[in-house]
Amino acid sequence: MGDKYKVLIVEDEVLVRGGLKSVISWGKLGMEIIGDAANGRAALEIYEKDRPDIILTDIKMPVMDGLEMIARIRETDEKTKIVILTCYEEFVYLQEAMRMGVSDYISKLKMKPAEIETAMEKLKRELDESRGGSGSAAGERTGQKEDIFKQYIFYHQIPIDIFRARIGGLHLGVREKDIVMCRMMLGKYEKVQTKISDAQGMLIRFLIMNMAGEIIKRYGEGEIIQEKEDCYLLLINVDNTAGEKCQELKYVLQEVSRILSGYLDSHVIWGISRVYGSWDRLPEMYQECCRAMKHAYLEKGILFPYGMRDASEGLELQAVREAGRQFLPFTPFCGAQLDGLMKQLTSYASEEELTKENADDALLHFLYRCKEKQQDFSEEILQKAAGQIRESTTFPDAVQTVVTCCREGFERRNELSVEIYEAVRYIEEHLSGKLTLNQVAGHIGLSPNYLSSLFKKELHISFVDYITEKRVIKAKELLLETDLKTHEVAEITGFADDSYFSKTFKKITGRLPSSFRKRTKI
Repeated sequence: MGDKYKVLIVEDEVLVRGGLKSVISWGKLGMEIIGDAANGRAALEIYEKDRPDIILTDIKMPVMDGLEMIARIRETDEKTKIVILTCYEEFVYLQEAMRMGVSDYISKLKMKPAEIETAMEKLKRELDESRGGSGSAAGERTGQKEDIFKQYIFYHQIPIDIFRARIGGLHLGVREKDIVMCRMMLGKYEKVQTKISDAQGMLIRFLIMNMAGEIIKRYGEGEIIQEKEDCYLLLINVDNTAGEKCQELKYVLQEVSRILSGYLDSHVIWGISRVYGSWDRLPEMYQECCRAMKHAYLEKGILFPYGMRDASEGLELQAVREAGRQFLPFTPFCGAQLDGLMKQLTSYASEEELTKENADDALLHFLYRCKEKQQDFSEEILQKAAGQIRESTTFPDAVQTVVTCCREGFERRNELSVEIYEAVRYIEEHLSGKLTLNQVAGHIGLSPNYLSSLFKKELHISFVDYITEKRVIKAKELLLETDLKTHEVAEITGFADDSYFSKTFKKITGRLPSSFRKRTKI
């Protein structure tokens, strides 16, 4: 009995104390219960007398709560392993306990014998290695894992055979079989640090490693590696042929996102690799994750399962073209500035450099240039938009912020009414179909005559001419960027037939469609 690790249970609920003592095979874990207490004061008496190796404690208790008890112990003892039992709504207390150096936490809402045993086995390994003179085993082992993975994946400093040899004795939670890598980035990291007063990021790391680790353990086999302060790699074993397993993994990642978003008030972005069966593919998997994560920024709400979009699909150019369509209603008021913005964004997209930093800078520069032109463009609106753009997590979010800002600014000048804005947007979305004045007027609830007068008053162009110009603009885009035949372009852009399309196109551009395509490409 003397060789077993001593465990003290501190919990004010009798049934919970009894359950913890009876449902766990403490002897098989190499541990023994040396006592239990209903509050922190009683627990301190047992602690002073028997010096337990592990304390399993609740936070909220009468007489003396768990936080005060932990603080008293930590005044003179940093080695005793302390595991707290907590509910999600006790997050504030959980933060404080973590700052005092607790070893782990167990959710009371989902507390099961298997989870408790897993936590205890982890502590036993740490205590075993500590007895052997290896110091803080868990911290050292985690640090070793991260160093080895970084040396192999990021820096390419060690070959695959050395990598395998070094990780062999580190108790990895993932096997070299059917591995998927999930790169997780925490958005608004600096704001999270400020909110929970964690300048060094140690508490955030503790929360992510433990909370995500708990969810992964419920799923199966996996390992978490911290890449940098706001980025983590999750390596998870999956069955590459089982659709159910794929769905399970998606659920796991969504659950990790939900929990971390709830605790830290931060958006979680994922980049997911394809499934591979060997450690030697880890660098390739990491590159896939980075590319997938980049695409996650371009497409709102996308979780990329098992792989990424190929760059040849032109996802960045698609995102920029969609932004251009949303900016279209503001052309009459900031055409030069808008043209500069679209050229800049298109340049980034063509070079596959449409990053959040580049996109944010271009959008903000556009807004400030608009302010210079429109002297009564509200400073209040501009400052609000700038903050939202910097905090946006996807390109469509940032674009929508700019659209809203422009709309509010121009509406204040009464240059663009809500009705015209809605009409222009409807026309853009239905450009390939048959558009009539009655149809558009009915959609926004105006009489045809009144809508026609608004077009001439606010856009200085007739309803029919406006639609014709937009169809030609769209046709020019398709002629330059696709290999569609002329009659196909005519159909897509809503022209009645190829002959009418060619005649109208030449009238506006001075060239026939075929000539425009050849000369422009040359």
